[in-house]
Amino acid sequence: MTHGWISLLVWLVSITGVAGQKLTVMTYNIHHGTSQRGGTNLIQVGRLIRTTGADLVALQEVDSATASSLGKNQAAQLSYLTGLKAVFGKEANAEAGGYGLAILSKYPIIAQQLIQLPNPDLTDPRVLLCAYVELPSKKTVRFCTTRLDDRSEVGRGVQAATISALLEPSIQPVIWAGDLNAHPDHKAVEPLLGRWYDAGRKSDAITFPDMGSRTDYILTQPGGPLKPLSYRVIEDNNTSYHYPVVATYQLK
Repeated sequence: MTHGWISLLVWLVSITGVAGQKLTVMTYNIHHGTSQRGGTNLIQVGRLIRTTGADLVALQEVDSATASSLGKNQAAQLSYLTGLKAVFGKEANAEAGGYGLAILSKYPIIAQQLIQLPNPDLTDPRVLLCAYVELPSKKTVRFCTTRLDDRSEVGRGVQAATISALLEPSIQPVIWAGDLNAHPDHKAVEPLLGRWYDAGRKSDAITFPDMGSRTDYILTQPGGPLKPLSYRVIEDNNTSYHYPVVATYQLK
């Protein structure tokens, strides 16, 4: 009888997630909420996010109060459309407003950071946006996103190295995701992928059709508490010029 109760307890632990929580993570460059045909498409972006069931979403090229976004905060609009909590981080001013990065989360965001990245060749500003997310287990995950320099190879490399140095000592489990504007074997990114676990390392799927390459990544600490379970690229040619990337982890 005792053995039966122990077996039942083990089974209950496995189905309730007490032994570890699954997290589905998404990264997506939404191209300022403009479709490939040039029309506004935030409703489609929100619908796509919902279909993935993502718990955490990293977004790049997000507008706030620009003329092209009709003065709206796209992060707030996507929060409404998805039911997820949102934070926004401005990279630069544009059209009386600004553009930058956003994070959406199913769980409470208890703190956030916006860190200006080096810009040695004085191209467009770049930032790192991080959200500290409290899970139902009361564990905290540090979830970050960025978009690296697309015009300067030196800037891209310095920014990648800076982010890695900032996040590696984190006491919280780290997931960082975004548009790194480089192939996996590019000299700005290749050293980075030697220090972080790339969810798509075994995939040959492209994420940026215009270049026929993979430039969008989801990265975690190798050997850390986040065990990768799955990875996929959603080949949607209508919503943005990048494809969304989705990965699922088990948090030990």
